Amino acid sequence: MNHNERPERPTRQLPATVLPATAVRRLRARLLDPSTAVRSGGQELEPTAYVGDVLLVPGIPGRSADRTVDTLERAARDLGYAVVPEPDESLVGLATENELLDSLDKVGHTAVRLVPSGERGERFPVAPADAWEVLQTARALDGRAVAGVGLAHVMTASGWGQGIGWGQGIGWGQGIGWGQGIGWGQGIGWGPSDRFPVVWSAPPPVREEGGPVVATLDTGLGQHDWFLEGDSAERLPEPAGMPREVDGVTIDLVNGQLDPLAGHGTFIAGVVRQHCPDARILSVPVMWGDGTADERDVVQALAGLYVRQSLAMRSGGDPAQSIDVITLSLGYRHETPGAFDDEEALFRVLRGLAELGVTIVAAVGNDASDVEFFPAAYASHVTTGAPMVSVGALNPDRRTVSVYSNTGPWVQTYAAATSIVSTMPTTFNASRRSELLHQANPGALPAVPTRGAADSDDYTGGFGLWSGTSFAAPALAGDIARGLGRERPGDVDKRSEQAREIVTATLAATATSLREEK
Repeated sequence: MNHNERPERPTRQLPATVLPATAVRRLRARLLDPSTAVRSGGQELEPTAYVGDVLLVPGIPGRSADRTVDTLERAARDLGYAVVPEPDESLVGLATENELLDSLDKVGHTAVRLVPSGERGERFPVAPADAWEVLQTARALDGRAVAGVGLAHVMTASGWGQGIGWGQGIGWGQGIGWGQGIGWGQGIGWGPSDRFPVVWSAPPPVREEGGPVVATLDTGLGQHDWFLEGDSAERLPEPAGMPREVDGVTIDLVNGQLDPLAGHGTFIAGVVRQHCPDARILSVPVMWGDGTADERDVVQALAGLYVRQSLAMRSGGDPAQSIDVITLSLGYRHETPGAFDDEEALFRVLRGLAELGVTIVAAVGNDASDVEFFPAAYASHVTTGAPMVSVGALNPDRRTVSVYSNTGPWVQTYAAATSIVSTMPTTFNASRRSELLHQANPGALPAVPTRGAADSDDYTGGFGLWSGTSFAAPALAGDIARGLGRERPGDVDKRSEQAREIVTATLAATATSLREEK
């Protein structure tokens, strides 16, 4: 199947595509509107959001990317743009140093930026680049040469969705344009709950060293006693310009409110730790506090993990640096669902990681829809190496699927993810205050201490309550990691076989519970 085709399916009601204004500005984001987008032949499109001036090219410069870049340059030139490759120099350098360039070329992508060429002169100014228009032009010139080139999609967290009531900026939906604080959900009046502070009244999970490594690609890992730097947790650096997960306030600096997704990565890490106390968390920041990520950052981070895994699993490598499971709680809707043969950036690198024995778990999103959410919808197409699993949300009864969870034949299993208690950064205490606060006044009432209602954004206690398929993914990832145990095979094939056995058993148990409820 190619980009001009799509599988036969009944008409579906597509969820709205909404981005926060912060992401629109930061990423120069555009919305692909099927009613106006450039298309070729009988191509059918669905809405998606993407970085306006970036395309992702398979391979690296000096290897397989060169022919593709040449074709893109021809297409861009006709539209008044130049193509500027922006490879990850540090990653390419690491691969060169360790003789892994050919392997990186096989799974990696190079971002190219589209800039005005200046050839038309000041009398003919060029509008900001539209990556989709350039890509479609290049496909018309030489479709084979640009196979695998894709948009840099704007990925959103699957910890919120329709019905939660926020989204600022551009949007596409059933008659909906854009607005601030939209509060609607397609036919449903409820969705994943917002977070709220709670008390943890049990001892922390007891951890032994040498446990499996679970990589979390999310907002980062804030300060918490469960995740002291060292053997229990490793924090990789943030993408350029991304603030660290310190106080949770990076958007509303005027009023000082917590970011909508502040603490998301720390919460996910806590879910993993509860399901697998021995797990070592590898935190890979890719998502900002507004709940969005540039697919380019996600792909580059995964390519870095691929090189790390390659070094760890080779003869003479350090097995302690190997990765056992990756959990992903973000994604996007593809403009041409089903076009897997082009092996676009995210699918290509995820498949490469699976072939190195890394199990991948992806959340399916919270739109109460059956429309595919990627990368979760790639899961059944990763058929070699370790498995990839798409997971939706169960209610606390662990027998019924949560009303907000996406579903459909592309969703492979479900895990408890509604009203979950987990870790939050202890440094979070933003501008909101309790509705009732009465300071102690020893002179008037000596026996009455300071009293107040709960403060909804004070997480100095270290724990919160939250809901969403975002938290189903780390729950399943933790279960898989626990099954792998502390003695993982050093051989890639044996590791992959062990992971597939564990995933098969886990999926069968969940399916049995759902059948019994039915």
